[in-house]
Amino acid sequence: MFKNFQRCVLSVALGLAVPALVGCDKLNTLKSAKAKLEKLKERKAGAPDSLAEFSSSQISDLKQADYPGFISRKNALVVVDFHAEWCAPCKQMGPVLEKAAKDHPGLVFLGKVDVDHAHELAAAQGVSGIPDVRIYKDGKEVDRMVGFPGEQAVLEKIAKYAKGINPASSGTAAVTPVQPTAKPEVEQFSKGWLPPGMSRGEVKQPPSNQRPPPAQKP
Repeated sequence: MFKNFQRCVLSVALGLAVPALVGCDKLNTLKSAKAKLEKLKERKAGAPDSLAEFSSSQISDLKQADYPGFISRKNALVVVDFHAEWCAPCKQMGPVLEKAAKDHPGLVFLGKVDVDHAHELAAAQGVSGIPDVRIYKDGKEVDRMVGFPGEQAVLEKIAKYAKGINPASSGTAAVTPVQPTAKPEVEQFSKGWLPPGMSRGEVKQPPSNQRPPPAQKP
């Protein structure tokens, strides 16, 4: 009988211990979640409420139909890069412009125009040498860079025009004064260059030794 009593006591003890252990696990989970929440609050406290994250939509490949709407974006700095795959200075400029967009999340929007694929747009915008970079505010062109003047000069110029723009969904990046660097590198289109798919009509000129017909008397 004593043994049966011991078994009953042991069963009751185990029945109480298991819920207690489960309760401890739940308590530890709640404490861990609370600690993570506190850390998240601390991180947010150290940054502006308006700070936005960089989005891949800040960098776009533009076609002719996209151009007017893209450059008309409000409360933002719009940068358009006319470039080509075969252009060495363009390959230097491209990553710097992408860095500028990432340094200004939600604020600087970069449009890429390949002059070989969007030759009509390049011609309409008067592009003759690449890289040709246009900077827009509220749909108006405020500056232009033809050639690659160096990373520091490019970042300084974009930071200069981005300063003071404070859309509700973005933060502002710190501006570090830098010195402009070397002479810009620009690759000119070769003489007689035409975009793929276009041809130049022939214009016949009269021989140089041919005299004009005499004027008829009235």
